[in-house]
Amino acid sequence: MAFFEWKEEYSGGIMGIDDQHRKIIAIMNELFDGIKLARNEEVVKSVLKELIQYADYHFALEEGLFTRYKYSEESDHIAQHRHFIEKIRTLIIEDYTESRDVALETLYYLKNWFQGHMLKTDMSYCRYFKLRESVAEIDKFIKG
Repeated sequence: MAFFEWKEEYSGGIMGIDDQHRKIIAIMNELFDGIKLARNEEVVKSVLKELIQYADYHFALEEGLFTRYKYSEESDHIAQHRHFIEKIRTLIIEDYTESRDVALETLYYLKNWFQGHMLKTDMSYCRYFKLRESVAEIDKFIKG
């Protein structure tokens, strides 16, 4: 059983967004395995960096959608994105090097944050976008 499993209740009904959320979950699972199995610190830091890079990519895409559809909750949502990224950076810089237990606690925090973010905040913008344009058009924008 994976550390963090995708559930259909996380789906916002926009395939491109859901696929990216699945990718973030997969990276978190890889990170959990690395920490739990006490892999080399550099390997774990590499996965953490991948998580930051992919989350940055995903968040930038969401933020582009916010601008495109004039999403009124944009500033609050972006603040949540920044908080997530800073928490990962803290894990890279401080927590992992201090203790494996602290790293696991931080990872559980990230999982809970991301899970709640998908269920509440992301669902809100998915509903908002789908009221303004077809899912197919939104997915075209996501795929570039």
